[in-house]
Amino acid sequence: MDIFALVLTVGGSFIALSFTIIGFFLKTLHSDVRRNTEETGKNKGRIELVESKSNLELTKLSEVTQLEIRNLSKNVSELSTNVNTLVEHLVKKK
Repeated sequence: MDIFALVLTVGGSFIALSFTIIGFFLKTLHSDVRRNTEETGKNKGRIELVESKSNLELTKLSEVTQLEIRNLSKNVSELSTNVNTLVEHLVKKK
């Protein structure tokens, strides 16, 4: 009877210790999963913010480029008119 009680006590202690260790690891795993899920959500928000900012900058760059092309076209047109006037004056002199 004493051996049975000893085996039962040791076995029960071993089972309790095993459950405690498994519980600790499950708790750690759960907190890690929760933390990683939160970080993933935050990173997704940051990525969306950067993507939105990038799109806005691209739109602004496109608008500035189009404006510069219009200005360049206007300047080329004025230059062409001035060259034509110069050529006409040179032809008239001769």
